[in-house]
Amino acid sequence: MSKKRRFNLSSQLNLIFTAITLATSLLFIFIFRHTMKEIITNQANKYHEDYHAEISSDIENNNDLNFSEYFSTMEIHITNISHNKINYYIITEHSTNYNDIEKIELDNIIKEYIILREIIEVDKKITLNNKNIIGRRNANNSDRLILTISMGKYQDRLGTPINNIIIIGFISIILLGNGIILLWSSITVEKIKNLEMAVSRLSSDEYNKPIKIDGSDELTDLGEAIEKMRIEILQNEKVKHDILQNISHDIKTPISVIQSYAEAIIDGVSDPSEASVILEQTKILSRQAKQLIEWNKLEYIKNSKEFELIDIKEVINDVVNNHKYYNKIDFELDLDNSKYLGIKENYYSAFSNLVDNALRYAETTIKITLKNEKLTFYNDGEHIADEFIGQIFKPYEKGHKGQFGLGMTIVQKTLTSFNLKLTIQNEDKGVSFIIEPE
Repeated sequence: MSKKRRFNLSSQLNLIFTAITLATSLLFIFIFRHTMKEIITNQANKYHEDYHAEISSDIENNNDLNFSEYFSTMEIHITNISHNKINYYIITEHSTNYNDIEKIELDNIIKEYIILREIIEVDKKITLNNKNIIGRRNANNSDRLILTISMGKYQDRLGTPINNIIIIGFISIILLGNGIILLWSSITVEKIKNLEMAVSRLSSDEYNKPIKIDGSDELTDLGEAIEKMRIEILQNEKVKHDILQNISHDIKTPISVIQSYAEAIIDGVSDPSEASVILEQTKILSRQAKQLIEWNKLEYIKNSKEFELIDIKEVINDVVNNHKYYNKIDFELDLDNSKYLGIKENYYSAFSNLVDNALRYAETTIKITLKNEKLTFYNDGEHIADEFIGQIFKPYEKGHKGQFGLGMTIVQKTLTSFNLKLTIQNEDKGVSFIIEPE
């Protein structure tokens, strides 16, 4: 089946940025242009008024006329007014680059001012066909009308640069923003691809290559978390490899002994009473198998929702009852009603391994004390060498008396899973294993 084509992250980010920029820019342009239109219109009207006042004064005083390129300027002499017709002629005229005003339109303009003749002595503004017009009667001749007509050229001159700046700014923002997003997304995508490759290697049992993601962002944190996971997996794989290697070695001797004694009994070389040797070797195999099963169970202690408060006093009593007649060692118990959160079966296994270890080294006495959630297993045996204390929890680490196995490793891993810490302390005489909440 063909792989579905994906829309890469860089393109997605650029598309999103462009869409957001377009939307916000269009809104900004709408608001900005509406505001600027009012400002430009007010400015143009002010300029028109000033120009009209100045040119009217020049016409009335027969001064030299300085016409503006933005307005059509004319002085009209009205000769006759009737209901159907207005007779006039143009005395002075200056047209802008716009198309000349048609005669019929000029007639309508003059009619508007004739209607307003009672107030025409002062400047009067009207708007006709999108043209802004200011007119007044000549102060020296009431039959003459001075008009200045704006058709928007000044507004266009003010507005065009602003519109160009907006367009250029808008395009620059999109180009610059997309360039920055493209650069950033390329770096980000490269980090993601590196993480993807790293995780793929982990799924392929390739744990030896370190994972390094430069930076100080969330992807870097993710990379560090994956690197931490890689190291843990590598360590776990090494532990499993060592365990399998040691188990293979450990079971080889009992199997060889069982095989040789069984063959000797069958051949009549050995007395059947020596079958006790076979029984002892099967006990060794059984103990090793039990430890391996306990170790494997620890891999499934993941969900804290399965934990419950366990009566530790009850678990200790069960463990001691199963060991108290071993090697004539005296047990002294001082237990309160403290409880630990966890799984009873796993606590029983951990405490059994601690008692087995204490029985291996104790001379006469094992004391187990539980006070205020602090649990202590003490035996009056030899001290543990300082250099060995840090190694005692490693699987199949050889002890100072040559013993080795999974027992103490199971203890530590169980307690860690239940958020408990285990420390070893040499006393004046003997050794204490102390358990308490972290």
